[in-house]
Amino acid sequence: MNTTAGATLTELHTTLTELTAATGEPENLTGETLRTLATTGTALFTFLRLHLADTTDPRLALELATTGQHLEDEAARIRVTGADRIAATNAHTLDESELDTLRTTAPDTSRQAHRCAGKASFQTPAALLASWTHIPFSEANKLIGDASDLISRRDMAGNQLPPRFEHLATLFTTPDPALHPAAVRETSQKLAKREPKDQTFDGLRTEPTLFHADGRPVEEHAANLLTAGQSVAETNKQVKELITIASTTAGTATSSSLRRGFFPLPIKNEFTREFLLRVTTVEGEYFDSLAAHAANGRTRAGAQARVNRPPQAGTVDEPAATSDSSSAEQAIAEPAPAPAEPTDGSETEPDTEPQDEAPAQAAVAEPTVEPSILDFLPEGALEEAIWEPETTEPPATVPERALNALMDILTTIPTGGGSQRIRPEVLVHLKLENLQDLASGDARTAHGVKLPPGDLRRLLCEADIIPAVFNSKSELLDYGRAQRLVPEKLKRAVLARDHGCIVPGCTEPPEKIEFHHIDPWWMGGETKLINLAGLCRGAHMDADSGRIKIVVVDGLPHVILPKHIDPAQLPRRNTYWD
Repeated sequence: MNTTAGATLTELHTTLTELTAATGEPENLTGETLRTLATTGTALFTFLRLHLADTTDPRLALELATTGQHLEDEAARIRVTGADRIAATNAHTLDESELDTLRTTAPDTSRQAHRCAGKASFQTPAALLASWTHIPFSEANKLIGDASDLISRRDMAGNQLPPRFEHLATLFTTPDPALHPAAVRETSQKLAKREPKDQTFDGLRTEPTLFHADGRPVEEHAANLLTAGQSVAETNKQVKELITIASTTAGTATSSSLRRGFFPLPIKNEFTREFLLRVTTVEGEYFDSLAAHAANGRTRAGAQARVNRPPQAGTVDEPAATSDSSSAEQAIAEPAPAPAEPTDGSETEPDTEPQDEAPAQAAVAEPTVEPSILDFLPEGALEEAIWEPETTEPPATVPERALNALMDILTTIPTGGGSQRIRPEVLVHLKLENLQDLASGDARTAHGVKLPPGDLRRLLCEADIIPAVFNSKSELLDYGRAQRLVPEKLKRAVLARDHGCIVPGCTEPPEKIEFHHIDPWWMGGETKLINLAGLCRGAHMDADSGRIKIVVVDGLPHVILPKHIDPAQLPRRNTYWD
């Protein structure tokens, strides 16, 4: 280490020593001192990383790796503790001027913090945390939830109460080189999915409801597993089994642990989508009946379900069905997959492929042998007849038949006559050049899913597909409408242009978007495309109250965020759906 590096290290060490000695008591830790400590500590570890990046000593390499792990562990505790304090102090009610000052200046703790006299600067502590630390709102919301489970909770009067998972909380806050706090937090999140929402702050004390067969809370057993000294993989496996068994066994399962749901799984490729469906046993009978009816070839509905949908563009087609009845029977009698179950009991993608389902196979009717074209040829004409058999789709398997029947239900529900059933709609975004070159052009849905060229060409032929065509500047050129479209044309045009809420970082789906008059209607603003912007409910309230500004740039609405969030005050648009 050269002289300059040694002097820098000595200076950092001296500064940290002096500051920690001066702040031995909590009351001595001022905002300025805290910021100096944090800055100096970060500079110290940055220094170590830079000067050990090229080390050839394996011992120093191990020291560097150990230091990094210890920092990560303590950072995990600091993040959750910080989220707890943000919620406990109602930091989201700080005045905008106070937040603007904190961006550049250490907090002056010798005076009281300036708070909003009316509406809070942010709707929730999680919203402030996400904006302040530049993390997704979902992660910030998880941190707030983890804080109440692992640090502390508060009642309506603001009194501090113990965390919900007290055994895991002890492990999380107590440093242990053999146990990473991230593993404790992950276990807490798995349990929270199986527990009812914590409503302690609303006046309803919420305690763990998931118990083991021996009568003790599952979180206590999970804490014991985490400290048993097993490998990480084995510990994770046993914790998953513990939670799954307790949450799905009669006598210990709770209503929260058996939540129904329709869960979209991560998109793995551009040709298929996967969903996880969890229903009650009674509701499952409807799907069993659907599969059985779809497999019955003697009914008109069953016969229709046997007609397979066109294959996906770009995929390798299966071999065409042959005239061999045995091969046809084999294809028709292929067993159906059973509903997938998540391996850890949570709403996540299952690890295994669907298994065979015997009942669906039993409901399959014997295939009908269709007459061959040879049966209709005149006698003796076989030698002269030259013909090419038409290329047909392979027979639909049992799972495909059930899916075909379900898709028929979704796409043929009537909307007239006062029906209250939901009518799914598909909105497709495409560029002008996509229409000019349908062989290679692609598009995407309003939910951000990319469509291959083959799917695009097929969708453009459907009556209920709503095409929205844009030029290179994302200006709407043409907006098509389905005959049975319920919402008015203008709302769909705004949604086709803005995709969703235009506030940067907002992930609200298109179905929850509201339509805001940029120039207020009561002040003479017109209800036309150029004067409308898509906003979520919270952003709409912010725009109406003046907390955010909506401006039009190059024909598109943009957002100017509050100064404490965006000091540059630049017009911005949401890029989440791009």
